[in-house]
Amino acid sequence: MASYYENYAPSYTAKQYNDTQKVRGYPDIAANGNNIVIYEQGGLTLEWGTSASAPIVASLISLINEERIAAGKSTVGFINPVLYANPEAMNDITTGSNLGAGTEGFECVPGWDPVSGLGTPDYERLLKVFMALK
Repeated sequence: MASYYENYAPSYTAKQYNDTQKVRGYPDIAANGNNIVIYEQGGLTLEWGTSASAPIVASLISLINEERIAAGKSTVGFINPVLYANPEAMNDITTGSNLGAGTEGFECVPGWDPVSGLGTPDYERLLKVFMALK
């Protein structure tokens, strides 16, 4: 997060966001959350946003846990420290923004940014990272 503010600090003020740089940045990671088919109240519908993307990420971690258990290892537990230590296990999102608060929003940039965090998970790379852990 420090690199983001050092190299890509937005011009917005405390009127638009907490610009103290003393808070935790979020998101940690992202996933496609647009036009995801879900089953709801007896039928199929399209969903978008965190309600769609969070279960996608959770399912990837569940698959990794299954692989670890099959290899005689424990489940992964709290994943954030591993993610931040291995950003190469993510697909870095470097284009786009998130409009809001009367602004053009934050821009996606190389590395962590407030739009996509570290990026989207690459299952094969993420599996390799987690399987290498004890």
